[in-house]
Amino acid sequence: MMAERAALYARVSTARQEEEQTVASQIAALHKAAAELGLQVPPQHCYVDEGFSGTRLDRPAFDAMRDAAADGLLNVVLVFAPDRLARNYVHQQVVLEELAARGVRVHFVERPIGEKAEDKLLVQMQGVIAEYERAKIIERTRRGRLHKVRTGQTPPFSRPPYGYRLVTSPDGRQKTVVLHEEEAARVRDMYRWVLEEGLSARAVARRLTAQGVRPRRAARWTGASVRHLLVNPAFTGTAVYNRLMAAVPVRPRKAAALRKVAKSSYLLRPREQWQTWPIPPLVDEATQAAVKLQLARNKVLSSRNVRYSYLLRMLVVCGQCGLRMSCFRRTQSNGRGDYHYYGCSRGPEDSGRAARCKAQYLRAEALDATVWSAVCQWLREPRILVEEVASWQERREGEEASARERARLESTCRNLEEAGGAPGGRLPAGRPAGGRVEGAARATGGCP
Repeated sequence: MMAERAALYARVSTARQEEEQTVASQIAALHKAAAELGLQVPPQHCYVDEGFSGTRLDRPAFDAMRDAAADGLLNVVLVFAPDRLARNYVHQQVVLEELAARGVRVHFVERPIGEKAEDKLLVQMQGVIAEYERAKIIERTRRGRLHKVRTGQTPPFSRPPYGYRLVTSPDGRQKTVVLHEEEAARVRDMYRWVLEEGLSARAVARRLTAQGVRPRRAARWTGASVRHLLVNPAFTGTAVYNRLMAAVPVRPRKAAALRKVAKSSYLLRPREQWQTWPIPPLVDEATQAAVKLQLARNKVLSSRNVRYSYLLRMLVVCGQCGLRMSCFRRTQSNGRGDYHYYGCSRGPEDSGRAARCKAQYLRAEALDATVWSAVCQWLREPRILVEEVASWQERREGEEASARERARLESTCRNLEEAGGAPGGRLPAGRPAGGRVEGAARATGGCP
């Protein structure tokens, strides 16, 4: 009798769970259950998503597991509990039906399910309860946190802004916001540089980097981080809670990229929903207002090209680094005219990256003319636009499939490295030579 080809899937939702190693306990329980069932789980079929929410289906390891099932490589998948598979009841049923159609059964370790109608009903009820439980936990947590901030029982942030720190009382019940003297001195220097020297946010970030001053979490300062810090109302003595709410980005930088959090953008809540908390002021309101005015003046008078009209301003994306390309003007030395470009030459103070992007500039006149000609042609012949949209959709689906395949290959490589490599260099059982993994490895240049 041929041995069953087994796989395991584990998932944790947050970075905190990753730090607490709760995914390791799931994997240990899954391996123990596999041993009790007499199943062997090869390293390349251990699928783990760390930091991905169960409310969405586009998870790298999860997609890789479904692809392996579609390729006929699996007979059984071990999952700790239904909510690890998906938090949404509808998603659970879609995945379970998909795997069943592939001849793959799902074994839940926490509560094994049989083939009886009562067992299937129990799985469905667990899915509904898990979805309801998640909604209630989110709502209770939100209301509880809001009540504690409103009544002064807890500060409005778990990580205080740069320049502040939290001090816990001896009994551990009360936290107080106090100034971090060293960081507060740097913040005052930033305000002074802007007001007295007229430095822009980018120039402040460049000076901080030159002085060897690092922010708390990032590798280096950027103009955006400095600007966000200088206009923070907390520095005037008023911390604000419930000011922003998470939202799905309308124009994501990389639409085809897999994101751990679907709602990776923010929207401003109505002002009447804000909750304020008094903290020690670092600067007065007049100083911060003057800094805001100076930053706005710097933006108008910036040497960067904002006074010329470009058809594709902030619409061209660099194919090398993925950032949006800026507009540039270069004056000829003989004074005969100017050249206009789209370019990605953002330094560390703009992108937060160590090196500047080396992509070539694009002549604005040539690119604008090409795009405008295409738009005019589409308007004259709508059929061409329909074909272009269909081609774009097909290409995007191909990019998403490639991203999933690459994630699966990287996961397989990590598992093989941890296990010391596959014995004899053989392919997994049931995998034909020259299959999708080898083809994808050739396309992506092998394991990184």
